[in-house]
Amino acid sequence: MTPLQQEQFHQADQLLDQQHYHEAAQRFAALYEEVDEFVVNRQLVKSLYEDQQYTEALSYANEHLNEYTASRELMQLLIEVELHAQAFIDVRVQLNSLPKWHDEFIKQVEQAESSFAKHYQTSLNSQLKQFYHLGDGSFAEQQRRFKAASHLPLKQYLIGAKFLVRDPFVNPLIRSSLLQIMQRLHLQERITIYWLDEQEHEVDLGRLQDVESIQTVQQIESMIKKEFSQLDPLSYQMFDQEFHLQLAFLYPLIELAIPNPTAWYQALTAYSQSTDQDYDVILAKQWQNQIARLAQRLGMQ
Repeated sequence: MTPLQQEQFHQADQLLDQQHYHEAAQRFAALYEEVDEFVVNRQLVKSLYEDQQYTEALSYANEHLNEYTASRELMQLLIEVELHAQAFIDVRVQLNSLPKWHDEFIKQVEQAESSFAKHYQTSLNSQLKQFYHLGDGSFAEQQRRFKAASHLPLKQYLIGAKFLVRDPFVNPLIRSSLLQIMQRLHLQERITIYWLDEQEHEVDLGRLQDVESIQTVQQIESMIKKEFSQLDPLSYQMFDQEFHLQLAFLYPLIELAIPNPTAWYQALTAYSQSTDQDYDVILAKQWQNQIARLAQRLGMQ
């Protein structure tokens, strides 16, 4: 920070100490526009939290999440901001990715969820009803309800999520996203899902992996990178983006659609150039064409 900015920081800090939270937040926000430093972000988040602007505080905190996990004091601030913003599912996913802090803070999450369910029953029922009927809306409306559902306590969230992943009227991208969240919640149970083949499948949530941890995904990513990253960066970016869009539709049964990673890679990158395709390449291209049609309907290509 320049000397002038340091003085502005000091003045805003004094306002925070004097409990003039709204004015302090305004000063820190103006400074943060000029100086994207964690020390400013932290004081801005503190000011907004004390001013009961919880959603705004969380928005800023999300810009420096890694720094907030560095100490217990900072993590406590982040947890309090998240819980006051009722980001129950997001904070649970976050704690599951940070084993160091999970046991220390999970009871606070459970207590906050219990308090919300007790004191805001009408609001909770309305949110759950919107989530439960997610499949009734357009894709944009489904996305809105999906995001809003992260403010539900875990128990109510899972009631809706387990129903929606077997609802054929829910967009496959939303079903996939719900399953990825359930995987990150470290649930240990078997559930039934509806998938792209228009069939129901039983999956063990406890055995699901993060997309990037799946060996088939790693193999295809490696092929794309090896062939294109150095010689043709534009093609590399295009194929990499297309592949990850495909994965978003296919999760969690990625390996069911991709029994042969090499064939999938060939169908993705060189299908039109080949005149002698084997069965696995043709099958891979059929899957890819189906996904492309689904994406086109959503205006994603």
